[in-house]
Amino acid sequence: MGKAGQMISRARERALQILENQNACSAWFQRKDSNPAATFRTLSFELDRKGDEYILESRDLGPWNIFRSPYVARVMQGDGSYATVTINAKGAFFRAQATVQEIHKEGGPSVFRGDRMLRVGPYTGETLPAQVVTLLHEFGHLIDLLPTDRDDLDGKSLHNTDEVLRHCGATVDALGGRGTFSASR
Repeated sequence: MGKAGQMISRARERALQILENQNACSAWFQRKDSNPAATFRTLSFELDRKGDEYILESRDLGPWNIFRSPYVARVMQGDGSYATVTINAKGAFFRAQATVQEIHKEGGPSVFRGDRMLRVGPYTGETLPAQVVTLLHEFGHLIDLLPTDRDDLDGKSLHNTDEVLRHCGATVDALGGRGTFSASR
């Protein structure tokens, strides 16, 4: 997988470091899997080179615009050991920003409107902490620790990422040392 494979490998190693040690994050995963590091080691990774690449902006009636970022990664819920994690080559695992595509409820042509930052929780896309949190999030689905959030239309994925950060955020930040994992909250 070239450079993408190197990025996945680096994030995988950091996630394994977290899961192999005693900390709040590994303890949380141990609620569903007595040896989460061993299960995590069995996972394989693949790239979705044709995945979503635009941030979709819906302008519905009312004062709110809804932005939906391209998916970052996905797995089969509850798939467990030897599962495959699919990572969107055009999502926040590999990119820090994406172009906004305005879509209209009534139909009609789309309008492209500049770029917007991609994030995984408080972390900018294409950074090691964003990648590690992504892998931990997907691992939570694989062992049924997190509820399904496929085709996330109601913010479940964001809620699940917040849950991962609640248990793992401090560990992710501490693992990289000052500067490597710093993020504004």
